[in-house]
Amino acid sequence: MPPVLASDNNDLILRPTKYGDGAAFVALGWSADIHRMFGGSRTTPPDDRRQVAAGWIKSIRADPFAWEIEHQGRLIGQIRLHSINETDQRARLSVGILTEDQLGQGIGRRVIGMILTHAFGEMSLHRVDLRVLDFNTRAIRCYQSCDFVEEGRERQSACINGEFYDDVMVGVLAHEFQPT
Repeated sequence: MPPVLASDNNDLILRPTKYGDGAAFVALGWSADIHRMFGGSRTTPPDDRRQVAAGWIKSIRADPFAWEIEHQGRLIGQIRLHSINETDQRARLSVGILTEDQLGQGIGRRVIGMILTHAFGEMSLHRVDLRVLDFNTRAIRCYQSCDFVEEGRERQSACINGEFYDDVMVGVLAHEFQPT
């Protein structure tokens, strides 16, 4: 189970999954735009959001380095370090803010900073990387502000609603990260 991580003023908490998170996930609603940013082609919400929530909770619980993102007492998303390679001291990051009213507020940048501080401190990792779709410019700007550097592109690797998009690969090394 991952440790609880909290911002300096405790308005932002990264915590393990708890009872009631499935209902909180369903209450977030569904956004076609957010779904597309994750590479999804669906333009309408799934019929049974409770089933989707149950799958989401199950995947978070099964991952030892996955946290729920809680902002001002409200569940708004998840973040995880996965594909951890202890020999190479690296991991892959995935983050999702799942409600449109929380986007563009600097929350993603703060959450990523908290995770990188943990990854490069407590976990003694050397490198963290991720992939992001090229049209997700808001996320790319966020990653750049957290010291990630573009390392390459996988051209036209994602087909979303019949259109092809690049995957942008970004990474940050421990000595490059400047906590704020």
